[in-house]
Amino acid sequence: MAPESVEFPITPKLGAGLRLFFHSQLFVTPPLPTTSFANQTIIVTGSNTGLGLEAARHFYRLHCARLILAVRTISKGEAAKEDILRTVRQRTDPDAIEVWPLDLSSTASTLAFADRVKTDLPRVDVLVENAGINTGDWVLIEGYEQAVQVNVLNTFLLALSLLPKLTHTKTVFPDSQPHLVIVSSEAHRLTKFPEINAPDLYAQLNNKAGFSQQPRYQATKLIEVLFTRELVSRLKTPSPPPVIINLVNPGLCTSNLDRRGPQPPLLMRILRRILDRTTEVGGRTFVLAAAAPLSSHGEFQSDGANQNVEAWIYTDVGKRAQKKVFEQTVKILEARRPGVVKEVGL
Repeated sequence: MAPESVEFPITPKLGAGLRLFFHSQLFVTPPLPTTSFANQTIIVTGSNTGLGLEAARHFYRLHCARLILAVRTISKGEAAKEDILRTVRQRTDPDAIEVWPLDLSSTASTLAFADRVKTDLPRVDVLVENAGINTGDWVLIEGYEQAVQVNVLNTFLLALSLLPKLTHTKTVFPDSQPHLVIVSSEAHRLTKFPEINAPDLYAQLNNKAGFSQQPRYQATKLIEVLFTRELVSRLKTPSPPPVIINLVNPGLCTSNLDRRGPQPPLLMRILRRILDRTTEVGGRTFVLAAAAPLSSHGEFQSDGANQNVEAWIYTDVGKRAQKKVFEQTVKILEARRPGVVKEVGL
């Protein structure tokens, strides 16, 4: 199909993106977070390992009053809790950390978690949506490819379900500045996102013939960017907004994100040894985004500062792609939780 006949002609600027990536990985280290989270309730999804665990450790170190480790497997969450308690020596209050079950591959689990949050927690100051997968296995869950199900659909189902709780926290505790942090990636820069040209984006993403691990991961990270930007543009909120919604890029880190895939080639493993950040350094970026100022609302955070998303997203093509992604995604979310869109003020 000729580019001029495509509704969404997307051409990533790979050279610029790679220069940005290598500069960040080789020459920038996100600063150690120092902002206090005293009196605050923090939720981190996927926090039993990797970046989520390290972010949770920082939140606990920075005096949050209540830390919810939202994990698929309770036993692994309890082990993560013990690890945090063992390494953060300046605190001796284990009851401040709670382990709650959350499986984003399951809509029922996602909704049950959201309902428990709304019932059991008087306030939610920070929600860090870190849980995600990067896998080469083709699996359909509830009718959707699993990376789409976890990284996009139920990530945003949880976000929209808990956005009213974050807003309520600002109303009841005006000194709080709630944050909703969506963990994304520089990988959003690498895809031409051909699926967006299909009439039904999600039907096309369910086409096994077009599936490959890294292109799919890149697509889900791009959808996160597009949906979040469109959400922020549509929210009918006062100025300043009661909840800061931003995206965060942790950079390339040593983590368990792609643990399900085959071992990469030797050259790639050597390159990763050179480029990878530690999980502790990557986890810092989540905490920095959770304390980022109002200027981060609707923005993409990298290395503790706002960073432009891929250039085409700012064009007319990008605006139309945002709109299409948002409307087709919301249709699925509304079927999963009727009224969820109205509850957030859309």
